[in-house]
Amino acid sequence: MKKLLILFLIFAKYSSSQELKVSVDKNPAIVGEQILIQYTINQKGDNFKSPNFNGLRILSGPNPSTQSSYSFVNGKSESKISTTYSFYAQATKAGKYKFSAAAITVDNKEINSNEYELTVVKGKNPTSQNSNDKNLFIKVEVSKKNIVVGEQILVTYKLYTRLDLQNTELSKIPDLNGFWSKDLETSSRFKRDVLDGIPYNTAVIKKSVLTAQKKGKLTIDPLELKCGVRTQNQRSNDPFANFFGNNFQVREQLVSSKKIDINVSGLANSPTNFNGAVGSMNISSEVDMNEINANEALTYKLTITGTGNIDLIETPTITFPVDFEVYEPNISEKIFEGGRKRSIKTFEYLIIPRFEGIYDIPAYEFVYFDTKKNKFEKKYSLSHKIKVEKSLQNEQNQVIQKTTVKSKEDINYIFLNTKFKKIDNSEIKNYIFYLLFALPIFLLILIKIFLRKIKTKVFDKNKNANKIALKRLSRAQVCINENNYDKFFEEIEKAFWGYFSDKFKVPVSDLSKENIDIYFSKYEIEDIIKDKFISIIDTCELARYTPVIDKSQRMDDILKQSKETIIKLEIESK
Repeated sequence: MKKLLILFLIFAKYSSSQELKVSVDKNPAIVGEQILIQYTINQKGDNFKSPNFNGLRILSGPNPSTQSSYSFVNGKSESKISTTYSFYAQATKAGKYKFSAAAITVDNKEINSNEYELTVVKGKNPTSQNSNDKNLFIKVEVSKKNIVVGEQILVTYKLYTRLDLQNTELSKIPDLNGFWSKDLETSSRFKRDVLDGIPYNTAVIKKSVLTAQKKGKLTIDPLELKCGVRTQNQRSNDPFANFFGNNFQVREQLVSSKKIDINVSGLANSPTNFNGAVGSMNISSEVDMNEINANEALTYKLTITGTGNIDLIETPTITFPVDFEVYEPNISEKIFEGGRKRSIKTFEYLIIPRFEGIYDIPAYEFVYFDTKKNKFEKKYSLSHKIKVEKSLQNEQNQVIQKTTVKSKEDINYIFLNTKFKKIDNSEIKNYIFYLLFALPIFLLILIKIFLRKIKTKVFDKNKNANKIALKRLSRAQVCINENNYDKFFEEIEKAFWGYFSDKFKVPVSDLSKENIDIYFSKYEIEDIIKDKFISIIDTCELARYTPVIDKSQRMDDILKQSKETIIKLEIESK
């Protein structure tokens, strides 16, 4: 395999160097202009065979020339040589001229060029340099002017100039109200272009993909560009300035594009599960495993591919089995040219099945508006069957749960047969009367003493609980001071599991959220404290094992909530 790879690389290098390239200095060209056509190869060649120019008038050529260079770097010498054959040509009429392939011999091997097509247009007398509206302007090109809500259009701002520009600077960018905008990369290099028979130097100054967000008549405002135009100073009589090329001045000129109106139609009778996707798309799904043990994690991926407003698609609502613990998805995307080229968006879910059984993740129905067919389309992902095996932890939990199963009858019937007992009518004795009269006063005194003792005990419990919480969370406070986000969430989670294990005498092997529920219920801990306790553990797990949360946010708040939760639990459990 390695030998084949080496041979392939040698062949690729050799074949890439044996290439006869063709270049033309003007395309499109104007009738009557002189055109330079060159054929170049990075080798020394001979026996050049000229192409057939098919009606193009050849003024001169082929004119051969050879260039060579030699370099010696770090003890290694390298020499380069190239051979060029030049033609000067002229077109007598407008049209398309297709050149056949040229050929040259290198090392007894004939190398052919590609065919080439040249466009020639009729010329027009250029406007005077003083008419700047014709010599310097911005042209806006829009791919489509009648669209629907959510559909994309490509807007290109191209600068045309026949003047000598020293610099350009954007001075005003369109507001684009009603559009979502995505700027594309552009090249600042000027190229030749012919517009209405006049040659210009052109450059794309801005290219954007716009997505309509509402219906109606939307306006693309003008773009304004500040240009530094270099002109010759006619009044200067300084011979030294003329000799050194300093007889020029730069004046500032503002140019702006025209505004463009776009007609956006609404999407009538859209399905209820339509989430705004517009374009041409497909959907697929996959899981990394179909058989798994309870309390282990698996990954479910939903991928949308195609063209359109893929980057604006929101997180889909997928109906997972109720026994699955599902975290917020990690969203990744590769958007090319704002979605006008095939792009990909992936939603990756982390799932933890809690109990054994066979579960189905149903197919997801994806609805989008197809702009080519002008109608709504439906695509479906795959459905996935997941087999969940028992785990030792699950078996222990199920044994505990079987002892707490309630009767299927929530409400029993009223008893129809009753038994009554006769009460004696004897008089109440005097000492019983006085005893009953004094009993409330005596009880009030006892209650007051008891409440005073409880208040003192609660104060002591709060004091002890505060010490326990601070001791458990001291390392987390150090992590905040050191800005160690990952270690912070790890210490919070360790503190909570360690506290639960020590407090309720639970072995480390039996630590689970199900056992938290069982032991909290057993000791009659309030549901609010239980939910907060589990919520903080979930937050720590999500921060440690998934990248879908900003770990730096609210560390002080999480530490404060953790401390309050441990204090409340310490008080409730005593």
